Amino acid sequence: MMLNHYENVWKALGNSEFAIVLTEQFYIDENGDEKEGTPSFFNHIRQEKYQVFDIQHLINSGIFFDYVVTNHPISGTTKSIKKTTKKDISKKLLNRILIALGRQPIWQYNVDIELLLPLQIGRKQIRYMYGADLSDAWSLMDWNEIYDIFLCHGVNDERIVKERFSGKTFIMGYPRYDDYFDSKIDLSSIKKEFDVSDQKKTLLWMPTLGGVGSSIPVYAKLIADLDGEFNVIVRPHPLSFVQEKDFIYELERNNLKIDRSSTRNMNELFSAADLIIADYGGTPFSSIFIGKNVIFLDVPGADSLPINVDSSVLELKKYLPVFTPENIQTLPKFLTSQISLDENQKLIDYLFDKYFGSTRGGGSARVAKFLKSL
Repeated sequence: MMLNHYENVWKALGNSEFAIVLTEQFYIDENGDEKEGTPSFFNHIRQEKYQVFDIQHLINSGIFFDYVVTNHPISGTTKSIKKTTKKDISKKLLNRILIALGRQPIWQYNVDIELLLPLQIGRKQIRYMYGADLSDAWSLMDWNEIYDIFLCHGVNDERIVKERFSGKTFIMGYPRYDDYFDSKIDLSSIKKEFDVSDQKKTLLWMPTLGGVGSSIPVYAKLIADLDGEFNVIVRPHPLSFVQEKDFIYELERNNLKIDRSSTRNMNELFSAADLIIADYGGTPFSSIFIGKNVIFLDVPGADSLPINVDSSVLELKKYLPVFTPENIQTLPKFLTSQISLDENQKLIDYLFDKYFGSTRGGGSARVAKFLKSL
């Protein structure tokens, strides 16, 4: 996921302009085992020669960055920074010298479990918005008060952030989708991998990580029934393979073609699809940003979940074609009606202006230029 969201910006910045900081929880699960996808991630960043630090190394050395970019605080609960004593400053400096000489540090300092993590390694905080879906129960919580700058996707999340928090804003668009607009994408490997027939329309179902709000247990069999008349590809949230294994089994049980790649270039999947099937979360907004036809799957009871109450995704749901378990069988008729598709495309254009109002493509270069100007 980190690669999907950030790498275009990393490349635009250049390797000498940034470093990746990882916590142990990024690659080790609660049982002490290596998380799925970890080897491919590390192989990739080694190949690209990105500079990587373990946060424990930074804490031991007393290294502080001028700016730290995160999409959320990761851990901790308090914003109150404890003053570092002169004695600890000296110890950390000596640790840093020893590490530079290839030796082990003498003194060990642990990550403060109470202090919000970004505050422990940086002076100024920048929030890279994770998606255009906003809710009080997650993306608009009061931990946003630590951020000095918000990198927003469009006019809607910028407006809401400005109403709630004092940090400055910058509209970046969606850098992760730059390649969708800026380059010709070769779909041959995708078509081969998922046995895509050019004679059929391709449906890309992207259920979000949702627990009881997930569309997978409700729609797996119903979507599987469409396979045959259409090419159907399912792209679960990458964390579902770890946290919702029973849902993945449900997809497997119905013989659906599942995208399991944690480092997938999403522009390839979006380009291959004629229609995006979305539920709650950021996917419907991503589809609108790239100008792709999208429909919404209603999950009974999900609208009342805290993460969704008064969220921007429920507002968006009022505009999009909504399918339920009772009427999902009418989706083929919708897909074969050019009038319906044309009307939906006009709606997508309207919603782009409403939620984004920015330029499609070129986001990585804009963000890199902005960050270098700080």
